[in-house]
Amino acid sequence: MVKRDQVKDMIKLHEGYRAEVYPDSVGVLTCGWGHALHVGSEMPLEVNEILFERDFNKAAANAMKFVSVNSIQVDEVRFAVITDMMFNLGYGGLSKFKNMIAALQSDDYVTASREMLNSKWAKQTGRRATKLASMMETGRW
Repeated sequence: MVKRDQVKDMIKLHEGYRAEVYPDSVGVLTCGWGHALHVGSEMPLEVNEILFERDFNKAAANAMKFVSVNSIQVDEVRFAVITDMMFNLGYGGLSKFKNMIAALQSDDYVTASREMLNSKWAKQTGRRATKLASMMETGRW
């Protein structure tokens, strides 16, 4: 009887480990030890929870940097809005909201809210943008 762990070790050795997603020799997106990422593949909840936690932590850290770099002072609700937008858009994407940033620097939350809604992002995200803009304007969850 073959030992399961021995077979797993052999496969891992043959596949090699890659932390980043890459196209394999036939162009299939792959990660880890040869895990193929096909459209429609199911990802276990626990894997998605780990990925979300990593993405959230990155977004929260970038939101802290964003408010610091732009000299923005906000309460926790408005910081949550910035974090949500950072999660969705990334640092580069959120940095393009120049008019919103200027409004936040002046504590003008009505204009900041309006600038959020006056964007391609708002058209793409619909209710998410509407909810976040309302939170930005009112400071209420």
